[in-house]
Amino acid sequence: MTILSFLFAIALLVFVHEMGHYLAARSVGVGVVRFSIGFGPVLFSRADRRGCEWAVCALPLGGYVKMWDTSAPEEPQSGTFFGEKDSFHSKSLAQRAWIVSAGPLANFIFAFFAFWALAQNGRWEPATELAAPAVESVAGQAGLREGDRVAEVSGRSVQSFNEVRWQVFRQLIASPSESISLTVIDANGSTRTVPLVFANGPEGITSPDQRMATLGLSPRSFGVRVTGVQPDGPAAKAGLAEGMVVLSAAGQTVLRPQDLVTLVRASGGAPVELLLVDTIAGSPGEERPASERRVTISPVIGPSGQYIIGMGVGVQPRFVRQDASAMESVARAVTRTYEISLLSIQALYRMVTGELSWRQLNGPVAIAEAAGQSASIGWTAFLSFLALVSVSIGVLNLLPIPMLDGGHLLYYCVEFVRGRPLSDRIQQAGQRIGLAMVLGLTGLALFNDFTRFFGP
Repeated sequence: MTILSFLFAIALLVFVHEMGHYLAARSVGVGVVRFSIGFGPVLFSRADRRGCEWAVCALPLGGYVKMWDTSAPEEPQSGTFFGEKDSFHSKSLAQRAWIVSAGPLANFIFAFFAFWALAQNGRWEPATELAAPAVESVAGQAGLREGDRVAEVSGRSVQSFNEVRWQVFRQLIASPSESISLTVIDANGSTRTVPLVFANGPEGITSPDQRMATLGLSPRSFGVRVTGVQPDGPAAKAGLAEGMVVLSAAGQTVLRPQDLVTLVRASGGAPVELLLVDTIAGSPGEERPASERRVTISPVIGPSGQYIIGMGVGVQPRFVRQDASAMESVARAVTRTYEISLLSIQALYRMVTGELSWRQLNGPVAIAEAAGQSASIGWTAFLSFLALVSVSIGVLNLLPIPMLDGGHLLYYCVEFVRGRPLSDRIQQAGQRIGLAMVLGLTGLALFNDFTRFFGP
């Protein structure tokens, strides 16, 4: 699942990016010799009537569109002849800039439509009610209590806990030394504003979930949700399945995963009675119209020497439905695409200035893992992942680094100011520098992957 999801994601987003270049080139009359997904040996190719070879190559991590160049001609596959007027370099500065910028633009457009589709589809998300924070946490010290409902994060209205997490993480990247303010409504209906100061600095940033845990913010749980069942384990033999919710164990109410774990470990191997409610898998918040039922499970000794029942557990918050009209979906898609683009730029800037650790740079292994995890959750999670990566590809390609689209646009800016292009010698030197920078970033990302998955 992980490998196939990763390859599909990369192939699709590379296709989107290169199709932007291809369509822009065709729109101004530039001949395209090859459209390739991947590099290296050609696995499959087919020539169209315009002389373009469409190819799939052995190394799928990238792709390219080769345009007609009279200085280094490559004959079209179909025998079509391209003349001087079809050459990329014969076009005006504005036309060349349009072709180069169309690739990243295609990635942003894809992300917009993906976010629009997600908003139109609607989904169930955890409500903004907070669990009781640890006393020593930032939220605990600020006086937040269980049941407080978050209405705004630094003046931005939020409708679900996912939005709370996103706004906190977005502001953390933008201004890690500052505090955020939560407008919360307590159980009595009273509204108050609570400031939270970021702890541990930007060096500790790893993921939104871990940052929220550091702050002490988590959704209020009303039960323990089964997130997975070990084959042939006690839970599987008792008929438990992913999506079920445990309300009590051994006669005691369980609201958090740790409550259930503690009771199972303390059982000494004696049978434990669980009170369950079945839920519709994949649609949190929608419960089957079925009565509660009880099952008895005998714990066994696990690899750690503790008693277990062979299942993964998580919180079961209250869910709220997120729906939007067509126009609201457009606004949400534009806002989310813009915010992720800005967040990517801010994160890169803080890495360059040393305010954010380069260890946060993910490589292909981490991206592949995220692809597999999102695909296993469902199509909405996978589409959201594709949109996020598509924005990242668009932003990265616009960086002013030779070898990338942004590097070519930088050359064109200099050409516009000088009135003539840079010499071939200077451009080739820039290409070598850009290649070294890209290889260095790739090596750093792979090193981060290695230390993250195989380090202590």
